[in-house]
Amino acid sequence: MKNTTKVLRYCKSCIKEIKLNPARYLLERKPLICDECISSIDTKLEFRKAFDVETLFLSSYSGIIKQWLMNFKELKDVELGPCFLNIFLPIIQTAFPHYLFIPLPSCKSRVMERGFDHLSLILESSHLRFLSALEKEEDSEQKKNSGPERFKAKRISLKNPNLDLSKEKVVLFDDVYTTGSTFKESLEAIKKAKPKKIKGLIIMDNFHVDELRMK
Repeated sequence: MKNTTKVLRYCKSCIKEIKLNPARYLLERKPLICDECISSIDTKLEFRKAFDVETLFLSSYSGIIKQWLMNFKELKDVELGPCFLNIFLPIIQTAFPHYLFIPLPSCKSRVMERGFDHLSLILESSHLRFLSALEKEEDSEQKKNSGPERFKAKRISLKNPNLDLSKEKVVLFDDVYTTGSTFKESLEAIKKAKPKKIKGLIIMDNFHVDELRMK
């Protein structure tokens, strides 16, 4: 006898029942986000150079993803982990086939306080192959720094100085791009592992370098 029980799915963002159009069911086996929440994403999907590295920016620093990030990092709402890249996965998989994702390092004290590395968790919950290869000695959060302080060296280095990525194409991955200083130092550090190719992936673009320098 055929089981006709309806499987209800609830949006991980607004917790409402997901009612999708048939087209989305063809693309997503297990939808995570409702149409209404997706429509609130300030999608950007822009490729541009970041320190000579081709980088894909998924959205602007606004809208619902900005709220997700606050809830994810500050309120430890780990259920939001797979939401950040969910609707972008087909594009990501096409743009970065067989790439190894390298999350940019977070403040050590905050990772310990939070109980998880948020960028690694986003990649893991999105089933993307990744390696946490970088570490940051500096122990303050970017958002707490003044404009000029955000340009100071973060002392980013390889966790394993002998790491060999010569057989890998890698993607430097971060949540928010503001001045690019963390991205730049991470790029210089990862180059020491000699990867075949380096690209970038940023969830939210908050680039305003001139404004920061004037503060």
